[in-house]
Amino acid sequence: MYIIELIAQVSTKFKSGEFSFSKLFEKKIPKDEVQSEQKCEHIFVPIDSTKKVLACSKCGYIIKVDPKKIKKPNPFSKD
Repeated sequence: MYIIELIAQVSTKFKSGEFSFSKLFEKKIPKDEVQSEQKCEHIFVPIDSTKKVLACSKCGYIIKVDPKKIKKPNPFSKD
């Protein structure tokens, strides 16, 4: 019975425009986290075995990369 009441409430809110699915999936990031990501000196480590998804070990910032485009350091160069 409770589930039917919830469905009725959501449908009335959806029809009136108060509820939308895009608002459900929006990620709201507090301003403090945005500023901390900008100040962080990122050290990225792979999360999965494909090494396509990297995350910062300090703040958790996630990026997707192509492992073929990452340059490996040359141990024989004089730089």
